[in-house]
Amino acid sequence: MPKAEAKAASRAFHLLEAAPFLLQSGKTFAWADPALCRVLLRIQSGAVPTTAQDWALRLSSDDNHKRRKAIESLTWDGAQYSLRYLVTLDDARKIWVEERGERVSGERTKPEEISGVITNIDTIMKAQDRAAYLAAHDDLTGLWNAARFLEALDPFVAFAQAGQIKGLCLRLRVSNLADINTTYGYDQGDRLLKLIAARLKGTFSAPDIAARLSGAEFGAALSNGAAENPDVIAGRLQDILSSESYNSPHGPIKAEFKIAYTELGVQAESAAQALHQTAAALKSANQSKKTITGFQADTVSLKDSFSQKDFMAEDILSALNDRRMSLAFQPIIDAKTRQLHHYECLLRLRQDSGEIISAGRFIMASERLGLVHLLDRRALELASDALRVHPDIHIALNVSAGTVQDSETAKAYIAALKALGPDVQRVSLELTETVALEAPAMASQFSVEARALGCDFAIDDFGSGYTTFQNLMAIEADMIKIDGSFIEGIARSPHKETFVRMMVDLAQTFGVKTVAEMVDSRADAELLERLGVDYFQGYMFGIPSAAPAWRQAS
Repeated sequence: MPKAEAKAASRAFHLLEAAPFLLQSGKTFAWADPALCRVLLRIQSGAVPTTAQDWALRLSSDDNHKRRKAIESLTWDGAQYSLRYLVTLDDARKIWVEERGERVSGERTKPEEISGVITNIDTIMKAQDRAAYLAAHDDLTGLWNAARFLEALDPFVAFAQAGQIKGLCLRLRVSNLADINTTYGYDQGDRLLKLIAARLKGTFSAPDIAARLSGAEFGAALSNGAAENPDVIAGRLQDILSSESYNSPHGPIKAEFKIAYTELGVQAESAAQALHQTAAALKSANQSKKTITGFQADTVSLKDSFSQKDFMAEDILSALNDRRMSLAFQPIIDAKTRQLHHYECLLRLRQDSGEIISAGRFIMASERLGLVHLLDRRALELASDALRVHPDIHIALNVSAGTVQDSETAKAYIAALKALGPDVQRVSLELTETVALEAPAMASQFSVEARALGCDFAIDDFGSGYTTFQNLMAIEADMIKIDGSFIEGIARSPHKETFVRMMVDLAQTFGVKTVAEMVDSRADAELLERLGVDYFQGYMFGIPSAAPAWRQAS
């Protein structure tokens, strides 16, 4: 390479904080420019790594193992590998790097040589982690945000309606926050909110949840909150949060609260309805001197009332007729390569007001109204368009009990699948664990007919109910999706780790792939990969989007 070109290439590598190398016989490092390695590793003095062993000392044992496996997989000239891992710098900090390599020779008369480059991607990885975190969390307090709370509230409602829990949803407002902001400044108001959030975190334990819903409001869901008098529960929470003052540079600050609640599955039949009812009850409390208020239907005006059955029946049918249903696509990622495997298609409903509603807010209503099979068919129609336009993608579709358990709707769905032609082989169907439990014979028949067309099958939310692997084998599932309640925070929970390890081991015994839902942190992802989980789904790897990268690029 001419001197000028070599200098320009070296400058480009320097700007990228990248260092090209040549690895000979898997043992000896030869850096194209040792100065670039010094920049990458923050080496002030001393020698750069010159052997594979020197480099291995900067990596964890797990990352060393992955790296060795990647290099050993290069069995022919031109074969390539790519992996990401943490490397320890000379100043003891750790950064994320990406290593890419290609086997350039390995003939009998020559030692094996691998040409590669190691690039600092720490800023990129931290930005991805940050984006995944903010998609589900409130930046100020670290609690879940309103959107994530709404998603997590749906299972509480479902379990309450099934009689498995007596759930309670609460909304708490710091009623004197405006006075504190005016008197002491907004920074002290923010400080108080963080202290309140910390006290909330210390109050609840799994499976109960807490979130920050808006500026001065917090939300909470209790799995057995209605087992005793809800007023007593709310009063106890109020005492915990307000009986002791909060320290500040200006001295102790007293926080005052108004609390509203509604009983899940009794008064609130959906997560959205629970939030609406607590907001209405809190509004009613603001007009009185009461600090604790339970939702009462007669305290809400007709205009503000939220009748899920009436509202959703009309809105679902008109949305179908007006073509206001759409799909959002969430990526499912290969745990080993971190590459896209397929997308899950999630229904969205656009109201007349323009608001986009996620499936969790209308699916349960449509099931009770006998309309859910229409939603399944519409999702399949929309997905068929995506398959036709993008011939290299694979998708997963949710199929409800209302479709599978009725012979006529099941037959119609199978016919619609058949109409896809060869594209049907790029479709995976997800049946909830409830379907497999309540109607294993019909689920098995449905899977046999769809599988004959070329579909794969997955059981969704696995572990949330009582399905055995016998049910799993009855429908010949190719994949199980481990319920997110067992995944979130698994790196900090030995009990969750033990349970997931057991499910993964059993799945591997039956030759079934596993997907971990709600993978929202790097620590969780790394542990799940070590446990043998095959695929990841969660905000860390991508939120549901109506315009994913493949669609934007077309």
